[in-house]
Amino acid sequence: MKGLHNAQVLGGKAGLSNVIRGITIMEAPDIADWLKGGEMLLTSLYPILNYTEEEQRVFIQRLADKGVSALMIKNHRFVKNIPDVIVKTGEKTALPIIQIPESIPYVDVLYPVMEELFNTQVMKLKYFKDVHDRFTTLSLTDAGLEPIIATLQSLIGNPVALYDRNFACMISDSLSAVPIENEEADTEREKIFETKFPYFWRKTQILEPAVKTVDQVVVPIRTVNRIKVHLVVTEALKPLEELDFIAIENAATALSLELVKQFAVAEVEREFKNDIIDDLLAGKAQMLETVYHRANLIGWDLERSYAVLLFHVKEEFSSLGDKEMEKPKKSRMLKSKAFTYLHDAIRFTFFDGIMRSRSDMIILLLPVESLKSKSKDWLMSTKKKAHKIQETVHMKTTDIIVQVGIGSVAETAMDISGSYQEAQEALELGAMLFGDEAVTAFSELGLFRLLCQFPDPSLLTSFIPAPLGKLMESKNAIKNDLLHTLEVFLQHNQNAAKAAQDLFVHYKTVMYRLERIKEITDMDFEDPEEMLETRVGLKILNLLKKEGFN
Repeated sequence: MKGLHNAQVLGGKAGLSNVIRGITIMEAPDIADWLKGGEMLLTSLYPILNYTEEEQRVFIQRLADKGVSALMIKNHRFVKNIPDVIVKTGEKTALPIIQIPESIPYVDVLYPVMEELFNTQVMKLKYFKDVHDRFTTLSLTDAGLEPIIATLQSLIGNPVALYDRNFACMISDSLSAVPIENEEADTEREKIFETKFPYFWRKTQILEPAVKTVDQVVVPIRTVNRIKVHLVVTEALKPLEELDFIAIENAATALSLELVKQFAVAEVEREFKNDIIDDLLAGKAQMLETVYHRANLIGWDLERSYAVLLFHVKEEFSSLGDKEMEKPKKSRMLKSKAFTYLHDAIRFTFFDGIMRSRSDMIILLLPVESLKSKSKDWLMSTKKKAHKIQETVHMKTTDIIVQVGIGSVAETAMDISGSYQEAQEALELGAMLFGDEAVTAFSELGLFRLLCQFPDPSLLTSFIPAPLGKLMESKNAIKNDLLHTLEVFLQHNQNAAKAAQDLFVHYKTVMYRLERIKEITDMDFEDPEEMLETRVGLKILNLLKKEGFN
């Protein structure tokens, strides 16, 4: 400034780069109580004329602590010489102590500085409006996330990327950068620029064109349903300035609105899809043409064959240390987490499937190629994948178990309801016969489907053949071994060698047990009719055991 050409910096030269955000005249010693930081103070030192050296030192120290940018003193009227303690404290605290000529009126300093501040503010407001209009236009034209990121990148001249809540890249900036692990957020830099959105700085290492360490700004953006993404700006080309943060703030707002909009659209789409699935599972023949039409709108091919898989989530046990009132809430939270893990695992494993969530169950419509629909390999592969999903969920939460029921392949869309009913039956019988973590296919249930139709399971005892009944009534200490050996022997089509391998016993042990069974029951292993009755009887015994009957 022309009027300050003859001013002198007496101390605190290290603070000459301080940013001036305001200017005022010091007319009272309690000026520090009303400062916000960034002000330049004009004074004759008259308010502290009677201060001792210690009081003057404390006063200057407090101004520095409040973030005052500079102290300009015109001392010729009331204070002839500026005290050394003020200069030294200014030097120590990097608060510039500037002496201005007696001939310079305060207004010649006030007005130019205020004009500059007003011009800067107007420029910021104009820039804010321009940037705001650009991002608003993008939001109104339903442009999506990518144009918002591209626009921000062009405005600030630095690479910009978008990451999901797990810091997996959603929109890349084509920059080879690796965050430095265990690097804590730089809290000192957080205070430089004020924004509506919280942000933090972190270090990252750029790999191309040359390896170097730079700073990144990370802006966490929260939307409805606790969805969070991270807007990441890398200072690869130039340091970020205040105007850049105006652009970043507007971009963050636009991204938040876009994510809310996408969430709302996804919710409507999800309900639309769920309605189609519900109609298919209900087998509403009168609505078949409408269902086909609605499915075509979202790209579902109902001309394909589908099999219905049911994944049932069940809590294995409650934490013994929890209070009774807290158990329902903890149970809901546990199932909610398990549902998320299960949903992600199913989506990853059966990426082409159609999913529907209901209460504590996920329904999957799995496309099946016509040539594979009658193949046992398809079922074995599907069961193997289902077991893998169970293991994935169990690794993340041990208190939750997942049971799976698999229906037969539905050749047409109207057969899907039948496959759904079969999957439900497989789920129910699988838990009854094989345990809560069973992966059960309806096509493998065989005779159990018929046996389970009896309203009173105890009535099934009349179908147990007499020879098998004798073995059950035997007081022999190895009765259970004999029963198990007989069951495995019949499963292997009366091949004693294979039964021995399955039982992990010697071949002669199996032959000895079979001889004991013959002695007790008078069974004829050569009579196919009697062997059929025996196999049915063993299945009945297993079913009654699951139902709790002795």
